[in-house]
Amino acid sequence: MALAFMRPSVVFTCLVAGSFALVACSKSDSPGPALAESASALASSTAAASAMVVKYKLATDGKTSIDMPAPNEHIKAETSATDGSLDVDLMNITNTRGTVKADLTTLKTNTFDDPSKNTAQTEHAHNWLEVGSLVTPEVMAANKYVVFAIRSIDGASANDITKLAPTKDGSDDVRTVTLTAHGELLLHGHKTNEDVLLEVKLHYPSGAAADSHPTKIDIAAKTPMVLTLADYDVKPRDNFGQLATASFKLLGTKVANTADVTFTLSATPQ
Repeated sequence: MALAFMRPSVVFTCLVAGSFALVACSKSDSPGPALAESASALASSTAAASAMVVKYKLATDGKTSIDMPAPNEHIKAETSATDGSLDVDLMNITNTRGTVKADLTTLKTNTFDDPSKNTAQTEHAHNWLEVGSLVTPEVMAANKYVVFAIRSIDGASANDITKLAPTKDGSDDVRTVTLTAHGELLLHGHKTNEDVLLEVKLHYPSGAAADSHPTKIDIAAKTPMVLTLADYDVKPRDNFGQLATASFKLLGTKVANTADVTFTLSATPQ
């Protein structure tokens, strides 16, 4: 979950200082998306009481992948730290609720074969998202996480996990279900409603009773969330980025207007 980047180019060094100053001071007069109060503006999402609701803690090493194909550049990036929890209802999976957080300060781009270009592009991405060196620690803390709060689930391939026949994955018994999660996404202080198709694999010790609790749950997005940068006010916030946008119409040609976001997560009982 996360989003927009650019690479440095020697072309920009040829632009005159007067144009640089003009672009650096310019601001759009059009109103931006509505701001959320803070990350806490997303209320916690908790499952309704049930005899089979089990709380799971997300592993801290979950991955979020960002894919942004534009005509002139195909940007790829990844975050590598997650937080959050899930209330999983094993007898009615659609009752499951939870909150997933991805740490934007861990975002790194891997667009190029040259590591130095990826380092520079990563720095610009952090500045666009206001989690980089150009903002105060308070602003960075406010923008650090992308948060997805699950508000409802439908389209489950099976509702009662205890009735699913397991398959083998090494020494584990695994019960697999696909479903669509609907929720609120908070990014860069802005909220939208988003949906994502998930594959959920629930792991059990071999031969475990059907009504036992999974020892691990793996969750993967089967289709990407398609996020529009303008919905979250993600845009150039350093002189380099502003100049690039004004002079070369960076957004839409060099940097895509949207980002395809997928993720892989795991969770264990809390």
